[in-house]
Amino acid sequence: MKIKNKLIFGLLCCAALVIGGCIVSGTFVVVESFSFTPNNGFYVDWIDLTDNEDWEDHRENIDDIELVGFELWVTNNDPVDWSFYAFMDEYDTTCVDRTCAEGSTTKFLVFDTLNVPGSTGSQSVKLVSYAESFNHIANLTQIQQMVLDGTFNFYGFVDGGSGSINVIDSIKVIITVNASDT
Repeated sequence: MKIKNKLIFGLLCCAALVIGGCIVSGTFVVVESFSFTPNNGFYVDWIDLTDNEDWEDHRENIDDIELVGFELWVTNNDPVDWSFYAFMDEYDTTCVDRTCAEGSTTKFLVFDTLNVPGSTGSQSVKLVSYAESFNHIANLTQIQQMVLDGTFNFYGFVDGGSGSINVIDSIKVIITVNASDT
């Protein structure tokens, strides 16, 4: 009888902690959309997750970044095939051109070569889905650490084609985050 009472008491204590909000954990997804302005095959955007509502709601309780994926819409108006690759770097809104991005010693590859076929009379449009993006992601551990900071630069480069008529229409960074409130 005493063992049964102790077991019930223990279960009630655990239930009270969870219901009372003392131990709450979960996973949530942050989606940050952005688009680039093409600049002769160079693209840059400054990502600040700290103003994202989901990030802001949980930022004090983030334990780790579980996954980072991307979704891209790419348009090739050029009859020549070209490749896209992307880097992340420390947050710096003064780095606005290819020379600055290429000269950075802290950038690292995040999206390995995506080949985009040339257009054949009409534009060639390619969607890289979230699931497909995992085939191109490089340096996941570094990405997770930089995303954990909440701010970063995202550089894109086009290799091949004329550069001026190739367009990265839009990008979504999709982040799966583990958080707990104890």
